[in-house]
Amino acid sequence: RSFNQLYYMPETIKNQGGVENPGNSQKSALPLVRALRPLVKAWRDDGYKGTSETTRRLLDWWFSEEHQLSNGSTFTFYPAQRAAMEHLVFCFEVLQGRSLYQLAQKLEAHIPIDPSADKWAKYAFKMATGSGKTMVMAMAVVWSYFNATREKKSGFTKNFVLIAPNLIVLDRLMGDSHSPEFFEGGIFKKYPFLPPEWSGDFQLDVIGPEEERASTKTATLYLLNWQKFVERENGEIDNPVENLLGPKPPSDIAVTLAKLKDRLSQLENVMVLNDEAHHVWDEDLVWYKAIAELYENTGLMCQLDFSATPKDQGGNLFTHIITEYTLGEAIHDGVVKRPKIAEIENIPEIESDNAAERYRVQIDAAVDKWRLYYKELKKTNKKPILFVMAENTTAADQVADYLDSFKELSDKVLTIHTDKKGEVSKKDLDNARKWAREVDEPDNPYLAVVSVLMLREGWDVKNVKVIAPLRPLSAESKILPEQTLGRGLRRMFPGQLLGNYTDELIVIEHPAFHDLIQDALTEQGVEIEFVLIQKPETLPKIISVDENKKEYDIAVPITQGGVTRSVKKLQELRVSDFPSPLFHYKDLNPVEIKMRKRDLLTRQVEEEEILTMPFADRPDIYISAITKKIQKYSRVSGQFENLAGITKDYIKNKLFDKSLDFNEDDLKRLNNAKVRVRLIEVFVDRINDLTAVSEDIELMGEELRAINIKPFPWSRDIFEAKKIVLNFTPIENKLEDQFTRLLDNDDQVLSFMKNHQQTLNFRIPYIDTNGFVRNYIPDFIAKTKDTNWVIETKGREDVDVKLKDKRAEEWCKQVSKLTGKEWSYKRVDQARFEKGRFTRLEDLI
Repeated sequence: RSFNQLYYMPETIKNQGGVENPGNSQKSALPLVRALRPLVKAWRDDGYKGTSETTRRLLDWWFSEEHQLSNGSTFTFYPAQRAAMEHLVFCFEVLQGRSLYQLAQKLEAHIPIDPSADKWAKYAFKMATGSGKTMVMAMAVVWSYFNATREKKSGFTKNFVLIAPNLIVLDRLMGDSHSPEFFEGGIFKKYPFLPPEWSGDFQLDVIGPEEERASTKTATLYLLNWQKFVERENGEIDNPVENLLGPKPPSDIAVTLAKLKDRLSQLENVMVLNDEAHHVWDEDLVWYKAIAELYENTGLMCQLDFSATPKDQGGNLFTHIITEYTLGEAIHDGVVKRPKIAEIENIPEIESDNAAERYRVQIDAAVDKWRLYYKELKKTNKKPILFVMAENTTAADQVADYLDSFKELSDKVLTIHTDKKGEVSKKDLDNARKWAREVDEPDNPYLAVVSVLMLREGWDVKNVKVIAPLRPLSAESKILPEQTLGRGLRRMFPGQLLGNYTDELIVIEHPAFHDLIQDALTEQGVEIEFVLIQKPETLPKIISVDENKKEYDIAVPITQGGVTRSVKKLQELRVSDFPSPLFHYKDLNPVEIKMRKRDLLTRQVEEEEILTMPFADRPDIYISAITKKIQKYSRVSGQFENLAGITKDYIKNKLFDKSLDFNEDDLKRLNNAKVRVRLIEVFVDRINDLTAVSEDIELMGEELRAINIKPFPWSRDIFEAKKIVLNFTPIENKLEDQFTRLLDNDDQVLSFMKNHQQTLNFRIPYIDTNGFVRNYIPDFIAKTKDTNWVIETKGREDVDVKLKDKRAEEWCKQVSKLTGKEWSYKRVDQARFEKGRFTRLEDLI
């Protein structure tokens, strides 16, 4: 049967037409995606049923809990990353689709499949450039690893092979000691992939392409470029493959093909992860053959294919795509820059063999646009990059020489020679690899890059701000618009909260290409904005410390302690901790369901039958179900064994005013809805109280000071306040604007600061209504003669408001005692503030 028949799917979900998030997502034309989206949403809403405890803990940790990076910034996985991981888990763990044929059959999706060639599980992820494919790869590794080690599930693996299409992508995935990604497992330490209680159990050895050694840990990830599989004894590569997939790596590779294959053949049940997987479309290609060889020799758990454009040579999308996140969605969500096409009208056709003269108008316009951004953004210690695409290597050199004549760009132009497929020439490869790694660094010497046509995968540069694609007006040499944009889509300020800064990418174009661009990008759901080049840019405001206003500095003590959550405290859980009895046995008569047959006219009962009541008729099933619900609502996954025994003891001896034997009458009473709900409630409340550890606050001896705030861009409203150390106050809503003006005009307020992730980033930990530790960021810090105020402006009261208030009040109380200075907390509700028309903080308080 199809999964639609086996899994409950509400009509409201069915009627969404396959759209996972109706407000943002577009309807997908891909059969598997269209079938999966409503099912995955219903499954998510139902608590991820059908998966292991380990999987549920990981999904909750990744997508429900709040994360903070080592630099203090808040981190949240993108919705596209969540959708990708959930679709993978659903397909592999819930549907158990171990082939495309099985998957299509269970989903009733109509896909042409040759079952004889469909030998192992393949899942493709269509994710726009910049939407975080690498993060999904890392999550997939963690998911499989912990299911293999904690659940001892045979279908999961601890062996991984991550394959890159070229050396530049390989460099990006690997990183180095300065900026590690998979290098020495750095990505798993940098981002919150591992639940804290399991972090010490994660033992993964990452072996790079140049390393010839055996694994020293429980699990192994081999990071390779595909050419490793095709190296010949004489160092040559078959020309057709080279032409399609890129240049051969350096000849001094430390690991020979024979040794590599020997090591890989010793692995079992491998997970293969293909980055930029559109290179592996053909079964005749060596990349595909290498994966098939792994399947034959070691077995494959699955093959995960990641690409923004997962198409075969004929332009057809892969049939095994299970999740889709288009470029249009990424732009709409603010995950990547917002592209804007700046059109130049009435360009004169200049006859010249020199590309710099032929395209002088476009180049000058691009430099002018770049100058605007450079002037503003250099204040943030960022260097916007001008990226020019030329027709050929001769034109690239000519354009680079012309750019070098501009004062700001002199000796700051990098030329990368590529062929018409976008592959870097051998003589430029080392320089290109170095540039790709370092161009976003503050000490990078380059401000402009010139290359032939496009640079392909791996050029994941964040600082590209203006792109000038130079090409003949006949449009015979077409550049794929998505690939053109792809070189500059990644956000310059990835840590900036989405919505506070509109990061734009400017593409200099000719109106003749308007329809070409629009048609190509409409397919990706992109609503492109075309503007005339003369239209002035709306540049972001750069908010920074005003050196002339340092007298208005604000300082907040850095503290540790407060509230934390520790599952270790569950060891102290005792049956005697719970109220007893909750119910009187005799008060809960077993409910009988009766069916009566009446005569339609006389209404007389002719027949009466007691139906069998559907309930858990075995005590072990009942206790297991209750314990799992307790785990779910108290957010303590992985504690089933610890809780099940206490749950059974309490139910048997303390729940009622008599002990139970778990006979039929006992089980009928236990299945009463009131009993189940109250039983779960008392356990969840006690577990939350026990695991929420309240500690005394301690001073760290340091302070958060406003004068140390780094410059940052801001696209929303601002206010030029007098009593703040910044040149502008960032404003997020009308209430904040009104309250900022009150503080600035109040003679009793000496100074203040808008508290924000980009300013003080002052946080107070608290535990929310779901039992998660969260960080509360109050809106303002204000200083009067006698008191330091922590102030929250609140328009709409959410479920956690009182919990936040309580922790903020406690923080102020303890810090006042520790510092000898008065700290106080105040919440300002919008309705009262606007009704009272307050003009002074004292009156409001």
